[in-house]
Amino acid sequence: MHIVFLRWQQPGTLAEVQHSYRATLALALQHDCGNWLLDSRRCGPIRAEETVWLSHTFFPEAVAQLSPRPLRLGVFSSLQRMEQMRTDTAIIPAVRAALAATQPYEAGIFITEAEAVAWLQAPAV
Repeated sequence: MHIVFLRWQQPGTLAEVQHSYRATLALALQHDCGNWLLDSRRCGPIRAEETVWLSHTFFPEAVAQLSPRPLRLGVFSSLQRMEQMRTDTAIIPAVRAALAATQPYEAGIFITEAEAVAWLQAPAV
């Protein structure tokens, strides 16, 4: 499938999340894989600090390291997190920035793993 899967079984601290993303990048570089499926269903509520770190620091760095292969992120999310993205004014700006078309990566949010995998396997836009 040529997809790196990152699944969290429970919420983690910012340091733990950062470590898991760095380990994922190392694996992706080892396998020359820019398609990532991020299973965030068990991560608990979205945290603005984590989202800002990902969109402003980590993902741009990952894009540079994976180049010329594009970074595509299929986020498999829970209904609770999707609702939070729409209604929680504390995180809406960070989520919008993370998903903006101007980012150097492409991201999509999905309610089923099958949708996320299909999107990742489709040609990049």
